[in-house]
Amino acid sequence: MLNNRNAFWLGVAVSLVLLALLVSRVNFGELATALRSANYVYAAPAIALYFGAVYFRALRWRYLLSPLGSFRVARLYPVVIIGYTANNLLPARLGELVRSYYLAQREECSGGAALGTVAVERVYDGITLLALAALAFPLLLAADAFTPGGIGASAWWLAGIVAVVFLGALVFLTLAASPRLKGAIEWMLALLPSRVRPKVAGFVGRFVQGLLVLNSPRKHLAVFCLSAPVWLAEGAMYLLVCYSFGIQAYFSSFGVLLLAVILLTATSNLATALPSSIGGIGPFEVVAQQTLAALGVGLGPATAYAGFLHLVALWLPVNLAGLALLWRHNISLRRLVRSAAPPTAAARPGQPPVLQEKAP
Repeated sequence: MLNNRNAFWLGVAVSLVLLALLVSRVNFGELATALRSANYVYAAPAIALYFGAVYFRALRWRYLLSPLGSFRVARLYPVVIIGYTANNLLPARLGELVRSYYLAQREECSGGAALGTVAVERVYDGITLLALAALAFPLLLAADAFTPGGIGASAWWLAGIVAVVFLGALVFLTLAASPRLKGAIEWMLALLPSRVRPKVAGFVGRFVQGLLVLNSPRKHLAVFCLSAPVWLAEGAMYLLVCYSFGIQAYFSSFGVLLLAVILLTATSNLATALPSSIGGIGPFEVVAQQTLAALGVGLGPATAYAGFLHLVALWLPVNLAGLALLWRHNISLRRLVRSAAPPTAAARPGQPPVLQEKAP
């Protein structure tokens, strides 16, 4: 298994290769012109919309955490910001662990159970994005918005694989929360060596506790409905940035532009689902560029848009906010990563090592 350092450099390599692919077919003069002529006045409200989307994420997380206790959104919001910062700066989506165990330290709840709720979040993000793509794609086809040959066979195969992965994950997490599988889980745990069985059983038990919110169809629907405003707010941000780079000029009407932005929001974020790069840099830009190119947008403006949207509007602000929160709370990212490691013998079962923190 890769250690964190090797995973980091592997992520950097993946990002660099994909960024090289991104610019390999772009006319640099067109790219420079697109960046130079952009109207950056839309950047500030676009970034504000992104932090609004983070608020909806905190609201959804409060609902997912409800079986574990009562949590205030104002307390969850900075934890979400710090988790996203860690995801952007660390390999292999370690930010999910950091967020879960930082919440456990702040609120005295189970880190393993919190991690279960984060798993539910990720799956429902994928399901929501697939639903948005399923809404926008056929309408764009009907509007003849795609360029001839803009959608290759490989794109269809990739879309199918992504759909199967997320739907399979949803089924798995739902079944894992079912009491009917308790016996099967206990049987599988009994196969483990007795030396590690108690620790693994404890973690699995706490993780499954975090999936209790999936124990009824009504709660599934509630999580889906809470996921929709997250991505609608982020999609509104993508729309504003379109006006910065004149992307709207490539579409026949505002309705077609809106559908294109919905599809772009879905495809670019689904591309970052696998922890193959640092902060999704590379996969996001390539898929965003190719989605816009398939819709008839020039490669120069499409590349400028994708790079600015991800690196300047999405990646940089949340990282600055997260690092500022870490400084305010007097906690280093390295210490948070260590706190997310399995508890030592001296630690309370189910709780991460205690960190010193200034009162928020």
